[in-house]
Amino acid sequence: MTIRQRIAAALYEQAVDQVPFTIYPGVASILEEDERRLRALGLGYFVRASVLEIIRPNVTTQLWQYEENGISYTRHVVRTPVGEVYMTTRLDPSYGSQWIVDNYVKTVDDYRTIEFMVRDAIYQPMYDQFHIEVAQVGENGYVAGNMGYSPLMEMRVNLLGLERFSFDLHERPDLFFSLYETMRKKESEAYPILADSPAELITYCGNASPEILGRERFAKYCIPCYDELGELLHARGKLLGSHLDANNAGWKDVVAASALDVIEAFTPAPDTDMSVADARAAWPDKVLWINFPSSLHLASSKRIGEYTHKMVEEASPGTGFIVGITENVPEAVWRASLTAIAEALAECGPVS
Repeated sequence: MTIRQRIAAALYEQAVDQVPFTIYPGVASILEEDERRLRALGLGYFVRASVLEIIRPNVTTQLWQYEENGISYTRHVVRTPVGEVYMTTRLDPSYGSQWIVDNYVKTVDDYRTIEFMVRDAIYQPMYDQFHIEVAQVGENGYVAGNMGYSPLMEMRVNLLGLERFSFDLHERPDLFFSLYETMRKKESEAYPILADSPAELITYCGNASPEILGRERFAKYCIPCYDELGELLHARGKLLGSHLDANNAGWKDVVAASALDVIEAFTPAPDTDMSVADARAAWPDKVLWINFPSSLHLASSKRIGEYTHKMVEEASPGTGFIVGITENVPEAVWRASLTAIAEALAECGPVS
């Protein structure tokens, strides 16, 4: 099987010649000669591509880049007819990541500006870019359609930030939930575009932490979004996944009852509170597309190989099981770690 065929089969829980192995582009600085060697062992790319674009005819966005004390920052300025807001990010030179310094909503008046921005959005298909990504990846990986955060997580991560999210949820629920409902209604307009796209798998939302959201809020405000999109996808024979990479034991029953087909980036113990065996028991009808625990990249090749074999055993029968790398791997260890995982998966052989 090609890498793409192997991933596609696993997603639909069909027989594979070995457990698929994937990595996000850019999480390790893989050299060309290493890429060829690892690809021969079965490593492929998992690419998440947007299948829609958002046009805001009455909103303008300007990026302003500057430096302070040798650190690069970007100011994201959003201007609307009812006000202006901005967010600042800083560049992490280690991996090229952008970290949020301050969020868009800084005062109660900013809610009005953000709500205008949300209502002004017009969703349009952008399927050509998806086809380009598929052609570029070819048989060396898999391309999924991608949608950003669901409304509550967009508020938590980008719009409000953790502190304001927590305070306003309790002290200004009128503003908080008005914004949520506005976003919920608007974002649902994107769901048919996602469902009609050429992608067989749509990944939607993620990074949800029970320590922050809590089980009740996750069930009440995130899961309904997943279910609405999932219903449209399932009617077309397509799949829905979410990037659930944190502790999941506290809401595993909520996830089990949801329309999610693929638990993407699921990170097993020792880095979280569920093992692969726990996940398989909790979600027997869902595909586990895991993130190999980051802490284990620092272990010996022997330990990494043993852990990989154990995961495959716990995932048995394993047809709906994919091993992925979704977090940055330290420069000094990625070559040994990826090789050990790939060799162990090849040793495990056919899974049926």
